[in-house]
Amino acid sequence: MSTYGIDLGTTYSCIAALDRNGNPEVIRNQTDASDTLASAVFFESADNVIVGNSAKDMVETDGDRVVQFVKREIGKADGQVYEFDGKTYTPVEISALILKRLKQMVEEQGGTVDNVVITCPAYFGLEERNATRQAGELAGMNVLNLINEPTAAALSYCARQFQEEKTILVYDLGGGTFDVTIVKMSMVLNSEGNEVQRVSVVATGGNDLLGGKDWDDKLFDHILQACCDENALTPDEIDPETRQAIRSRVETAKKKLTNAESAKVKVSVNGAMTTVTITREEFEALTADKVAQTMTYVEDVLGKAGNIEIDTVLLVGGSTFMPMIRSAVEARFPGKVQLEDPDRAVAKGAAIYASMLVDEYNAEPESGSAPASGGGDGIPFNSPAKPKKAAGPTDIGDYVEDQAPRSFGPGVMSSGEYVIDNLIKMGDIMPVSVTETYYTVADNQERIVLRVFESMNIGQHVPPCVNNQDEEQPTDPADKVKKLGELEMLLPEGMSKGSPIEVTFVLDASGILVKALNVNSNEAVEITIRMGSDVDKENSAVNEISVSAE
Repeated sequence: MSTYGIDLGTTYSCIAALDRNGNPEVIRNQTDASDTLASAVFFESADNVIVGNSAKDMVETDGDRVVQFVKREIGKADGQVYEFDGKTYTPVEISALILKRLKQMVEEQGGTVDNVVITCPAYFGLEERNATRQAGELAGMNVLNLINEPTAAALSYCARQFQEEKTILVYDLGGGTFDVTIVKMSMVLNSEGNEVQRVSVVATGGNDLLGGKDWDDKLFDHILQACCDENALTPDEIDPETRQAIRSRVETAKKKLTNAESAKVKVSVNGAMTTVTITREEFEALTADKVAQTMTYVEDVLGKAGNIEIDTVLLVGGSTFMPMIRSAVEARFPGKVQLEDPDRAVAKGAAIYASMLVDEYNAEPESGSAPASGGGDGIPFNSPAKPKKAAGPTDIGDYVEDQAPRSFGPGVMSSGEYVIDNLIKMGDIMPVSVTETYYTVADNQERIVLRVFESMNIGQHVPPCVNNQDEEQPTDPADKVKKLGELEMLLPEGMSKGSPIEVTFVLDASGILVKALNVNSNEAVEITIRMGSDVDKENSAVNEISVSAE
């Protein structure tokens, strides 16, 4: 096997492939005797890093050399840059080290990793998605595409259901992100006239900064305060080593509370052993606001979907093992809730999707080929050149229909104001291509600067984060407006005011192509937006480092 699906998680990651019978199978982490890999990286030396549970275990003694929860930073403008042994590492590079270890796990068992599909939260924007893709490429993988995590989970579930039509709500609470997505599973005729099963996204919502880590933080604060109360100290008087000791015990205590009514945490504070007992009831009271926050997103998504009837609710993500989650969701959807292989469903669904892509295209992308110039067929625009189609395949769109995570459009003048004209709107089915005609604003206009924006506002005209002079200006924080890039078109002399310029936006799961065409001269310029922290792959410190499990 050489084609894999990867769940690159905030706290744990997982890799899967299809077995000889076509069933998704997780690749075992033999070192940690687990189906998952802890997304923790310990920089042991300048030449070696440890990834996995052994890295997590070093938090107590060498916490300043351990990096965790980097998924919350990937593709973010304020993402931290880490420095160890004179080398710097971006969140993309840290993520690449985790992916290298997953790849190594496969190779240790005699396999090879060539093509992969990597999952990401449904609420990731273009920067975060492309940063995720870059991490896979830096780890030596050919990233066929990305797929949203709840969509992958639904695909895993639907692969076992035959000739059924259902409306499914996926409640996906991972270590650092939360997604809630409604999908429809239906039987349709594909492009060849055969009946196939399709997973169609109806509505999605969530928060890529809400996850199990927030429950951990609440528990950490509680234990820290209990240690202070027991020893007549203030939190500021607790030394870093003790804080790290508490932090290293939080996850274990949380897991104990899944099956037990109470858990004990023992910590040495200034040489004195302190025992803190926390009950499940206390923990649930501490984190009730977080549970309520997730259910607010559930209600929002139900509203987006027109409050349609839900047949099944799938609980996905390791944090859904917490009894409080099952109770809250069951109260809203009595008799419809089931745990859906929480730690592994996302990777399994990604493996199924990866296999679909490979089956659909007869040849792998050639290394070093020029980027594809666009299209609407599910192959990312910024991956290597599109392979040839196999004879008589079914289109991927026959199986999976996903939604645009944001709205996208150019900055244009409208009624004397500079606005974003959203050509693609959040929730549109991908891949999607939209063309609109605009017009020059003056005679003998010398050039057009077409700025490309992303936002979470589905209105037609949205205030941009820069004006028509490219000067920054405030926008509604809820809109999360970003300028993704721009392209420039030089115009020939003598063009009159009102000359048509055709602008096309094409979006798929991992990239966006923008093209401007001068209709009069038939000249065109285009750009494939590649955002995120672009890494110099040849000179990255990741290339010089070997990863290990212990």
